[in-house]
Amino acid sequence: MIRAGMVALVAAVALTASGCGGSSTKTSASSQQQLTDLHTISQLQTAFQTASDQPRLIVLLSPT
Repeated sequence: MIRAGMVALVAAVALTASGCGGSSTKTSASSQQQLTDLHTISQLQTAFQTASDQPRLIVLLSPT
């Protein structure tokens, strides 16, 4: 029961955070960012540091 509550809390926080910091300008389909699979920590670190001028959110989920 506690696990289900924790999952619901994490989902609510993620949904709330994804709506924060929006801009009033519309984005076109060509300016949307592409998702990238990361396989190593160094790839994550590089991507994180490259986007230092943008809001960033890292969510780590574990099946255990």
